[in-house]
Formats: sequence, structure tokens, C-alpha cells
Amino acid sequence: MAELSEPVTGRRLRLARLGRGLSQAELAGACGISRQAVAGIERGAWAPSLPVALNLARVLGRTVEELFQDPPATEEVEVVRLAAPPPHDHRAQTVGVFQGMVAVPRDGLAGTVPGFGPATSKLVGPTTARVPTPHPRFILVAGCDPALPLIAEGLREAGTGYSFAWWPCGNREAVRLLQLGLVHAAGVHRSIGSPRELPPGAVPVGFSRWREGIVSAPERPVHRLEEALERGMRLANREPGAEARSVLDQELERLGAAPPPGYASSFPGHLAVAGAVAAGAAELAVATEPAALALGLHFAPLSEEESLLLLPGAEVESPPLSALLAALGHPAVSSQMELLPGYDPTWLGAAG
Repeated sequence: MAELSEPVTGRRLRLARLGRGLSQAELAGACGISRQAVAGIERGAWAPSLPVALNLARVLGRTVEELFQDPPATEEVEVVRLAAPPPHDHRAQTVGVFQGMVAVPRDGLAGTVPGFGPATSKLVGPTTARVPTPHPRFILVAGCDPALPLIAEGLREAGTGYSFAWWPCGNREAVRLLQLGLVHAAGVHRSIGSPRELPPGAVPVGFSRWREGIVSAPERPVHRLEEALERGMRLANREPGAEARSVLDQELERLGAAPPPGYASSFPGHLAVAGAVAAGAAELAVATEPAALALGLHFAPLSEEESLLLLPGAEVESPPLSALLAALGHPAVSSQMELLPGYDPTWLGAAG
């Protein structure tokens, strides 16, 4: 046997053996080799011959590739970063969007909502990333609706061969990225009945409907914005360009009131501002009813909203957008949305 330079391969064998409930001696006996040989492979000290590898894979119910394949090859490609990186930003999800490659940050506040998501590449320069080959296929959607990741279930169940990538941001930023050709679709929301101001060439597709309003702690509920202003309660605010911030600004203008403490804060998403209230870092926020219900917070409605996806009309028949539309039409997405209190999935797929 030759020396094995990748101990990770040995760990794969060990995990597969443990998954079958076998000792090293039992696996060795089933494969006609010594226990010491199994131990050496698991330590990464030896590489099995092809006949031994085939026997190990057969006994463990795996393929040889699953057990012993080398790490995927990588190459360096030119990318456009979706956002300015934090100081130590390296991880990214690299997505082919129509004619170019986009690096979706997987570090920083927006990249870790609601946790550390898997990365597919490493950024090695301002416009360069090291990515696996062949390139993984993703549908990249920008927007702030926390239900957007449910599209992943539709992509998987519809057998599209695509995975889902999400960049949380407000309406204005999502539309900007769409117009630059940096995302496959922009998720936006607006008050039902408000004037339709769509970017040129965009095709709207309905996603969901829900209410937006004031979120507060149940022990100190806010029923009207005036109450919070009178009490001097601290706000967790969305970023400029977010619909929730616009709803708040309209209420402040209607009341002729000055912004409350915390107005200058900027949180990327409904769950983020609701989470600030739940954690006690703020006393109120403007967010969706589903976000409030998910965190056990009090909710006072301000507007009825419709959430939709904007697709670039020139690319609507492209393979990624065909896959996205197939996912939206799959029952897996609507059935998952029905499980979320506060969402109305009946508008899913409707003409926006």
C-alpha cells in the first residue's frame, strides 16, 4: 500500500464503519484484510488498493468515490462581490448569474442570517474566488421576506438540479442588484393597492401576502406608534430603502413626530429587527407579523402587504428562471408556507 496524504479520506471510512455498527476487526474480516490495514487506512497512513477499496465500499454500502474520492478540483474565476466585504471576509457562495459570476458573502451580519450557511468558494482577491469544478448550480434571490428560503424545497422536490442562495436586503437594494444583473430575482413587497412602480422589463410573480406593523415585547405591548413615542421607547430600524422603514417614515410623517431613539440603527431583515426586540436590545420595530409570531412578540398592524418576485423579462425562459418558476409552482413551497402563521400563500404564483 502507498502512503495516503489525505487523512480526511480515512475519516470518511471511519464514519462509514461506525454508521454500520462495525468494529475495525469486523470490517477487516468481512473484507479479507487485517485489522491493522483498516486502522492504517483510517489514520490516513495508507491508501487501499482498488480491490480492497471495492470490498470496503461493498461492505459499507457506499461507492468507492464516496469513500476515497479526492477533494474536488478548484479554479480561480473572476467574480463580482454582492456587497463590500467585512475585514476578514473569505467565505462566499459563488453563483453563475446569466452572463457572469457573483460572490455572495457568507460572513458578516447579512451573510450569517440566521446562522452560518455553507460556502462553496473562497475569496482570494478583490475580484477573484477559488471555486470547485464543475460549478454548483444556484438560483440567487435578493430580498427580505424570511419565507424566501422555502423556495429551496421547491427546487429540490421539482428535481431542477438547482440549489437556493439568498441575499437578505431591502426593496431598494434588491431592485438595484436585479437591474445590474447580479441576481436571478428580486424579492420585494409593497402595500396592497399601492401604485405599481416596477423596474423596466421586470416580470412580477406573486409570492405571498402578510401584514406589516409594530413589533414589541408582550410585557410592554405597543398598540399605536404614538404610545411608543410618548414613552421614548428605543427602536430597532431596518436599513434605508427597506419597505418597513418606509412604512415607519410614513407613520412619523402622519403624526408630525420626530424619529424615536434608535432610528439610525440598520438591521438586514424582518427577523433581525424582531430578534433585537426579543433579545431586549430594542423595545419596538416595524416588521412582518410572521416574524413577530415566530418570536412570540406582540404585533400591531400598520399595513397589508404583498410580497412578489421580480424576474428579468429578457431571461425569463433561461434554464435558471425556468427552474425557479417550476419551484414556485410545486406544492412543496405552498405547503411549507401554510405552516407559517401570518402568511397567506394563496397569492403564490399569481400575476404581480
